[in-house]
Amino acid sequence: MSVSKQNSDESSVEENGEAITEDDERLKGDAIGDTLYSESWILKTLMKLTEELPSYSKNHNNFETQESNAVELDESLETDLCLLWDMSADKEVAHCLFQHDILSLAKCVIEESVAPRLTEIGIGILANLSCQQKIGHEILLDSELLTGVVNLMSSEDSQTIIQIVRLLDNLIHYSDNKSYHYSKNKSCSSLLDDEALWMSVAFILENSLKEELLIGSAKLLENLTRHMKHDEEVPYKNILSGIIEAQKQLQSGNSDIAFDYPLEVRDSFVALVSAFYNFSRHKPMQIEIVNARDRVDSFLSFHFSFLLKSVCDSTEEELASLTASAVQAVTIFFITFSSAPLDCKILELVGHVGSKLEPYVDGENELSKCASDYSEIVGDCFRKQLDLFAIDYFLGLLESLNTKALAFILQAAHRTVPDRLQQLVDAARSRGSFNKVIETYESCVRNAVR
Repeated sequence: MSVSKQNSDESSVEENGEAITEDDERLKGDAIGDTLYSESWILKTLMKLTEELPSYSKNHNNFETQESNAVELDESLETDLCLLWDMSADKEVAHCLFQHDILSLAKCVIEESVAPRLTEIGIGILANLSCQQKIGHEILLDSELLTGVVNLMSSEDSQTIIQIVRLLDNLIHYSDNKSYHYSKNKSCSSLLDDEALWMSVAFILENSLKEELLIGSAKLLENLTRHMKHDEEVPYKNILSGIIEAQKQLQSGNSDIAFDYPLEVRDSFVALVSAFYNFSRHKPMQIEIVNARDRVDSFLSFHFSFLLKSVCDSTEEELASLTASAVQAVTIFFITFSSAPLDCKILELVGHVGSKLEPYVDGENELSKCASDYSEIVGDCFRKQLDLFAIDYFLGLLESLNTKALAFILQAAHRTVPDRLQQLVDAARSRGSFNKVIETYESCVRNAVR
């Protein structure tokens, strides 16, 4: 290489280095906070959406309703908006979008869009933004925006509804927040009281075949019921049916030969029972539960079978959550008792689950507390069944149980209602039969003495 050529190359490298440095500085100057995302690109994308939004509006396309027809989103705009959607998960980008009045633009999209993909992306961005507490509160303050979101739950586009469910689930968490925004505003309370929301969730659970939507809706319903006030009237129509049908659909959509369900599906089973339990503390729902006894029995039978398999395969940390779910399920079982014959299969499953939890009863951690609660409720179940059914019938029912299940039920009764248990055993002795019950009882007493 000649000297002049070498000097020329070195000069070129230096110039390129300076250019790269200048580009880096320009990029850094345009970046949002410590990210590499360009604020000017975001502004251009928002302007582009604003300019093109009228072409996707109902008026422009002469559509009376969003469901009557739909238009495709321009590929270039969709690409940019999907990138913006991904970026909005970043905290600094989220606050940048909020500063540029993204909520007003999202409201226009929700109200006017007849392009399902555009609506889905708009709600998806809102769902990402709602993860930021300040922005979540501002969304709650905008009653017009919330109404538009809830009304969209009647959409025929399942992908849009999935994003709505995700957004609402995020917002419900703020109902416990005591910040100045919430203390001055009743939007979250209004959201919890919105009959259209409850009815939409019930409809989805009862009718949807889409697993992702059912999983999200089960979680949303659990959170809604966790925050509802027990002295308030809640629209119950189809809620119970929705919970039962959602469990069936999630069950049928997966192989249940060994209860080997994906984690999200297993969590959904637990969420549905939790929602069911929260509802069951309302008197009107208790009446519905008794009236729908056969369907509820089927629901509980599956859940106790699921718990029995899951408890055997779980870590101690997972076991705490499953045991809490077992407490809720056995409480629902307690409510179902009426003058109708008892389901022996469920009673046996209750006993088998209890036998797996028995080693954890004596302790001070959360798992032990739940295991003790389970045993106490089973004892109460024993008392209630004895009050409802003739002694011979009840003794025959107990006699038909597997020994392990029977042992737990009698142990629980011995802890909770020992006098009633003693009366039952005395009755068995006086009849000169029911040896399994008598022998198991004697074994329980010996173990208790030890």
